[in-house]
Amino acid sequence: MNIKDIIFKTSSMLVVVGALLPLLVFEEWVPYIFAVGAAGMSVIRLITPYRGKNTRLRRLVLIELFATLILLFASYLMFKGGNDWIVLLTISAFLQLYTSIAIPRAGNKEE
Repeated sequence: MNIKDIIFKTSSMLVVVGALLPLLVFEEWVPYIFAVGAAGMSVIRLITPYRGKNTRLRRLVLIELFATLILLFASYLMFKGGNDWIVLLTISAFLQLYTSIAIPRAGNKEE
């Protein structure tokens, strides 16, 4: 396991914790946890692009990147207050779920 994997997994856990904490605690420091996790995920996705020739895989990786960038905007909305960030979190979660299923399938078809 390399450092990128560790950062990505830690960032993912921070996003989950940051999304669940507003349900339990109403503190002003809670959005920072979500924002750090979203930023970590976005940075890792930005520095590890897909370099292959398969256009389907390239499109799926771009969808993954877009989903993590949506998380950054959700963290901005979290700081502003309200519950609008939940909609963006849900959209991002569905996109990431879709790509986590579709990328291995497209990779298997390529081989």
